[in-house]
Amino acid sequence: TWPRVESLLPEGPNAFQRLVTTVTLRKSARTVKLVPLGKGDWNTVAEGYRRIAEEKDLAQTLRAKIRRNRHEELLVGATNVKLWMCLARRMNEESTKEESVEVNWTFEEAAAVAEHIARDVQIDRCLFTLGGWTEGGYDCRHPDALPANPECGGDAALQDAVQRIQALGYAACLHDNYQDMYRDAKSWNPAYIEKRADGSLITGGRWMGGRAYMVCAPKQVELAMRPQNLPAIQDLFKPWVYFIDTTYAVGPRECFDPNHPIGRNEDIAWKIQLSDKSRKIFGLFGSECGREWALPHSDFFEGLVGVGGQYYHQLKPAELGAVVIPFWEMVYHDCQICYGKYGFDPQQSAEYVAHHVLTARPLHFHSVPEHKYWLEKPGEPKPGGALACYTRTDNGWAANLHPFDAFLKNTHEILGPLHEATAFERLERFEFVTPDRAVRRAVYGEGRKQTEVVVNFGSEDAPIQTRWGGTVLLPPWGFVVESPRFIAFHAKRWNGTEYPEGALFTLRVEKGRDFDHARGLRIFHGFGDTKIRWKDAAWDVPREEVVQVGT
Repeated sequence: TWPRVESLLPEGPNAFQRLVTTVTLRKSARTVKLVPLGKGDWNTVAEGYRRIAEEKDLAQTLRAKIRRNRHEELLVGATNVKLWMCLARRMNEESTKEESVEVNWTFEEAAAVAEHIARDVQIDRCLFTLGGWTEGGYDCRHPDALPANPECGGDAALQDAVQRIQALGYAACLHDNYQDMYRDAKSWNPAYIEKRADGSLITGGRWMGGRAYMVCAPKQVELAMRPQNLPAIQDLFKPWVYFIDTTYAVGPRECFDPNHPIGRNEDIAWKIQLSDKSRKIFGLFGSECGREWALPHSDFFEGLVGVGGQYYHQLKPAELGAVVIPFWEMVYHDCQICYGKYGFDPQQSAEYVAHHVLTARPLHFHSVPEHKYWLEKPGEPKPGGALACYTRTDNGWAANLHPFDAFLKNTHEILGPLHEATAFERLERFEFVTPDRAVRRAVYGEGRKQTEVVVNFGSEDAPIQTRWGGTVLLPPWGFVVESPRFIAFHAKRWNGTEYPEGALFTLRVEKGRDFDHARGLRIFHGFGDTKIRWKDAAWDVPREEVVQVGT
């Protein structure tokens, strides 16, 4: 079934936008089901969609996944830090000639990075992934992962690194790939590759290892489950999480090889097998981007929330006459851990951070500086404007940290606790607060568990009425969060205190059931003026303090 929605924007003073919907059925597809929901909006659609997802057993919740494997709980509120290419080896198109080799982190350095962000930056929860650990390096010589490459330290050093990372309480994850095969792999065999109807091999992208060839889905399972692949990797390194790249990134595929012909439905079925078998071996499993059918068979997606600082690849909503709404979160927020992917420029990231605040998702850090970066003196900071606001450290906790660490700390202190507060709830209601749709409100959960998030995507300051902060003034890309045990804001005014240049604070209940019954608060200050009021009391908090409140 191939659904398509086309937006038409005619020119002229009396023109109006038209939406054209087409559904194409091919091969085994025979019917399309329409479910009238009555008068409503996108909230009505999301609620109706969730009911259907539950009927189809797609909406398997995080609570159920935690009951299945306790390590899933470590991903709630966890920032995603990925050392993308420990070993970066670039081969020519034919995978016959080495063009460059660079060690960005040894395995010992990788463990030291994790220990640094845990102890010095005080990041409490993290999904810490190593890419480029395999023999040959990142995107090279697949599907033959072992031994771990000697350039970074080999098997023994990787064993030690995984142990050190997991001793921090972090979820250690190894990055692998069974969809791409390269001609210089020990296991290279055209019999594994997808074929066109004329028998020719189907190629994939030109990556670090050269030109990749697409392995047929049943052969992906066969290769991954060989004793020298996933079983041996688990025996050697024992990571709690495993990531198999591209499995969910590409759409359902076809193969015309007479020895393993498959259609799109069979492709999905085999990828479900790969997911389930990987999950059984390692405990937790994730892949790139994300697919709805993969929800019951995986624990996290990497690339669904955003890509390289954009909402999704090169999507430009304005050119579609569209505004992005977090529809996935309205249906499945409580079912899956989700991240973005690829690197982005923190100096241009305010909208991207604001998008993550609205969707209540932790951020991903896929452009980590090389080696033990914090020991090197960083260059002069770039001049920052509004889009660089979350890199600010003036008067704040991260004032003396490396710029990477400062941005990591600021965003984690917002997004980690926010995800913890909302992870088990659906985005129940989303609305545009202002007529220009610049100010947006997302409400997660209902009743006493409710968390309200308001974000200003506009270019002007916006006043917002809140329970605890009174009339809060949000600058461009500013926000306010109120939940029973967590409050956060980037604002120019909060609870009667003016912050002309904007300030970032978070408050967490340290003692007591919730803010109504709080006896102690943990206050974190990211940047801006250090003064803050809670009810009628006031404090000066340059970095972080636990203060006594109430009686």
